Amino acid sequence: MDEKTRLNLSLSQDIDDALTNLADKTKMSKNSLINHALSKLLVDFKVIDLHKETNEKTEILKSTEYCDLLKQGRLVDGETVSTIERITVKASGEDEIRFAYYKKNKNDNERLILRPLDINENELLMLFADAISKNVFTPDFQRKLKAIL
Repeated sequence: MDEKTRLNLSLSQDIDDALTNLADKTKMSKNSLINHALSKLLVDFKVIDLHKETNEKTEILKSTEYCDLLKQGRLVDGETVSTIERITVKASGEDEIRFAYYKKNKNDNERLILRPLDINENELLMLFADAISKNVFTPDFQRKLKAIL
């Protein structure tokens, strides 16, 4: 075996050992770490843009002092409306996902209820389906969610 081959084998073993060590520390698989490193490299070299979805202009559905409502998945059940929303918080400028519910008043206007959203799993699935169809979640989030499932 020539010296170049031995060096390559040594480097490969060093990389594998380092990956094993990092995987143990982070509780992530080696494959996930490699995918993360490759993704970072592709982004750094501007081969792909993971943030292109957030760079595009989005129409504001509603604006309040607290936030801008960008997209909304809805599940209507009588007087209540359960929602999954993409909002931009004005104080931080960050996009966030909000689980909320509204009640209709006598004028059929919807009023945000400042309590947690409580729904059963079937309703949650229907709400998620509507939120996905209305692009509340970015494609990047959807890919990550699919990987978890």
